[in-house]
Amino acid sequence: MRTAQRLSCVIAATFAAACLPAAADIRAGAAYVLLPGEPALVTSAKATSTQTLGSRATVNANATAFGGFEIRSTANVYVLVRGNSLGTLGVTQGFLDYPRVRLYNAAGADLVTDGTGRVGFNSCLSALPLQEPVVTFYANVRHQAVHDHDSCVALNMPAGVYTFSVTPSFAGVNSPLSSSPSAGEMLFEVTLSP
Repeated sequence: MRTAQRLSCVIAATFAAACLPAAADIRAGAAYVLLPGEPALVTSAKATSTQTLGSRATVNANATAFGGFEIRSTANVYVLVRGNSLGTLGVTQGFLDYPRVRLYNAAGADLVTDGTGRVGFNSCLSALPLQEPVVTFYANVRHQAVHDHDSCVALNMPAGVYTFSVTPSFAGVNSPLSSSPSAGEMLFEVTLSP
């Protein structure tokens, strides 16, 4: 008997995402390539796991990006929201500067507070202990360096459901810094057990 293994992707209407399978499935003895969003069928006790999920959206003062992910056991989790590095990597020049990111647990409580006491974060600096592992990982392992104006954090997170929001940064409102431009594209990436 086959058991359906579903990767939960909680995505609001303003945040499109695709859960891509990590490998092909075997159906009736033949390799079968899964389509985005199609659940993987597990034919043994072990299922293929996903390491990185990502989604891209355009954000402005009136359009917040929302999304979520679920982890089944305690793991080190790297969150990177690319804004400026989308420009340096040649993806787009219409990027969101200093994306302001908030992470929430299943109860809706914020998980990260910046150095000024505001909930959320909006930088990616090697000098900050909760950001340095992400900066190093993307530079040395993924070979796709981050930008100081991207947003990142490295956390050890227990099993559970997590959600996030991404907005522009507005000095004195939600951040000590302001996004300039205050509208543009961003790419949210979460990497499990890097």
